[in-house]
Amino acid sequence: MVSTSTVESNGIFHGLPTFPEHDGKTYSAIVTGANGISGDHMVKVLAQSPQRWKHIYALSRRPPLNHLSNADGVQHIAVDFLASEPSEIARILKENGVQADFVFFASYVQTPPKKGEGLWSDTDEMTRQNTLLLSNFLSALKIAFITPSRIILQTGAKHYGVHLGPTLTPEEEDDPRVLIAPNFYFQQEDLLGDYSRETGSHWNVTRPGFIIGAVKDAAMNITYPLAVYAAIQKYLGQSLDFPGDISAWETESHQSTATLIAYHAEWAALTPAAADQALNISDSSQFTWGKFWPILAKWYGISYTSPNPDTKAYNLLEMPLEPPPRGFGPRGKIYASFSFASWAQEPEVLTAWDALRKKYGLVQSPFDDTLKTFGLIDGEILTPWPRSISMDKSRKLGWHGYVDTKDAIFETITKLAELKMVPPMEGVESCSNEDS
Repeated sequence: MVSTSTVESNGIFHGLPTFPEHDGKTYSAIVTGANGISGDHMVKVLAQSPQRWKHIYALSRRPPLNHLSNADGVQHIAVDFLASEPSEIARILKENGVQADFVFFASYVQTPPKKGEGLWSDTDEMTRQNTLLLSNFLSALKIAFITPSRIILQTGAKHYGVHLGPTLTPEEEDDPRVLIAPNFYFQQEDLLGDYSRETGSHWNVTRPGFIIGAVKDAAMNITYPLAVYAAIQKYLGQSLDFPGDISAWETESHQSTATLIAYHAEWAALTPAAADQALNISDSSQFTWGKFWPILAKWYGISYTSPNPDTKAYNLLEMPLEPPPRGFGPRGKIYASFSFASWAQEPEVLTAWDALRKKYGLVQSPFDDTLKTFGLIDGEILTPWPRSISMDKSRKLGWHGYVDTKDAIFETITKLAELKMVPPMEGVESCSNEDS
């Protein structure tokens, strides 16, 4: 059977879907977590097509942080899913006349870690709060008599246990759940499944990897600490040192750009064949930190170092679980010459940032919570096992979206500089894949 589809490019994003079968139709959508990295970009992508998305309800706890709060068709509604009972959330929705054909649920709470432990160490509290976020919202929809045709829940590649050790690779949507440690993604998926059976709504779960994007709320954003690190190393006249070993340098690590995640979520919502499916989403760009590190150094006009072949140059961190998430073999081992979280506490680093802040009028500090900001990039760059996210399932359903991850990082750093969150990459006008 032969089928055809029309795709288009928008800037650095290619193979994007068009929706001729939806021409002349208008829809309303709820986007939750609208100030976060995923929700912000979801609102922006939907607002690009006002002829299709007549009304976009952008829900978040705080006032909107981007200019789209005043865009045609975008209505911000302040609501706290944790602090409010479902009946109160429903009242707010009804008072604002909310109706929704589709829901894009991107709300997320990063709870403080246990003292002296890693970023995601307090799994019990992470599970309690993030499960409650979704549970309260779904209950409120029922109370307010809002029944969307499709709810798209964004979770992530931690579904496969990438934060716990080596996984099955490539990571595919039908891989078995990793039950060796708590993970609130599973409770959220089950909640959504129960809701769909009760109401007749369809669902999707999308699973990105580490996310690249520029928002003022920089939590869970690997590009922000990366740009801070490079800018400070340049200011100090030091090289772009790589903290991991050779395995971390050359292992494949698929990234997920927030704008492409949003395009993919819109495609999933409007594609009947994708209904009631979990779907991975990555840039579909082959990426290793080793190939990217010289490019990043070139953007900042500094030298770089590659991994030291001597294992004695590294500290060893052994993951606690054996067997690891893939179900067999030894536990994961991470070798680090330093961590970004510890680098961020050095006095000369803090002094350099203060000077850069004054020079460029930077508006916030990444050092207010060093583990939250830099622990994320430690978890990504130091990890030596593959993070290969299969896009086969979405491709078979008609998805062709793509972005070169290097282009996405360059564009994101440029936008972060425009937001006065990081110093600009002076003298560099475009991404170059050539080694320095």
